[in-house]
Amino acid sequence: MRPTPPRLFVRWFGVLSLPAIVATGVSFTRALDARGNLSLSERSVEWLRDHNFGDTVSWVEHTYYSANQPQTGGTLAAGIPHAAVSAPTTASTTTAVTAVNDSIVPIASPALPREGVWQPLGDVVQGSTAMQAAFLRPDAIHGAVLAAVVRIDQSKAMFRVVPGLQEPGGGPWTGGGALPTADMPRLLAAFNSGFRLVDSRGGFFAQGRTTGQLRVGAASLVLAADGSLTIADWGRDASMANAPVAVRQNLDLIVDGGQLVRGLDDNAGDRWGKTVGNALYVWRSGIGIDAAGRILYVASEGLTVKTLAALLQRAGAVRAMELDINHSWVSFNSFHHDTAGQLQGTKLLDGMKKAANRYLGPDSRDFIGVVSRQPLVAA
Repeated sequence: MRPTPPRLFVRWFGVLSLPAIVATGVSFTRALDARGNLSLSERSVEWLRDHNFGDTVSWVEHTYYSANQPQTGGTLAAGIPHAAVSAPTTASTTTAVTAVNDSIVPIASPALPREGVWQPLGDVVQGSTAMQAAFLRPDAIHGAVLAAVVRIDQSKAMFRVVPGLQEPGGGPWTGGGALPTADMPRLLAAFNSGFRLVDSRGGFFAQGRTTGQLRVGAASLVLAADGSLTIADWGRDASMANAPVAVRQNLDLIVDGGQLVRGLDDNAGDRWGKTVGNALYVWRSGIGIDAAGRILYVASEGLTVKTLAALLQRAGAVRAMELDINHSWVSFNSFHHDTAGQLQGTKLLDGMKKAANRYLGPDSRDFIGVVSRQPLVAA
């Protein structure tokens, strides 16, 4: 007996769909087996975004974050933390490592002890640290939310822009997603870069070639041949005429001329990210440069685009940009060299998801390394 039309349709649909199902399975399996340090869930989400499920993933994440906003009020039960610093112990060290007195004015009131005070951070470079950290609450409403600000002295530290195994794509890149081995004896810190390139509204340049397209007007982290870093409006403050070693673009500037840019309250066109946009309080990070040329890094579990920009401005940024968002990606680790020369990592904020030894090996995403310009003082 010949099959009825509905049964015939189901049979042929199954035959025709089988290659697509197999191809999808192969693609997903390859994504799960790809080199890198992403978790199973992170690999799955990235695969879905790359295979026409981006809007669905964004909706799920937006729904989750909307339902899990920080509570108003509250307080920091443990107070303001101490920054991780290795005290100098060698006879050649003559400068004491002490807190810097040009504090960030706290936002929440009353201020807590040490809130906004610059503390030495990381290993000692010629008698003092190249980095300082300040901790404070990022707004006056959420008393239990903690933000960290790191200030890096470029006369003592230089930077590396490291392409990852998966991001920004366009590889293979020299280095295999890791910092050069020669940098390890002077490594001070490393931190996350920006959005996935496809979502960054910009491009990436390193090792003499570009992936994506460098966009005029984009917020750009620009690395010079001497290891110095600046934050720029591409085409206005920096261009290829400056012969940069690396350029990492992400969205638009959020601080410019020392002022918050217009439009931080508006996410028309997904200007500040498609998943959570501009107004939800989530893990966010950003980077800026102050009038003295020092680099500023900010991170917290509870920031909007506007409170991120305001915190960078309060710390002294004249230009600043958003880096990555989402608990999976915001990551800053300082490093200490013990007496055996082994590196020990410390998270800037305890709540950061990734391990403290992240960036000591190949990473799936591009990141920024901070390296001492001088030999370090042994602990």
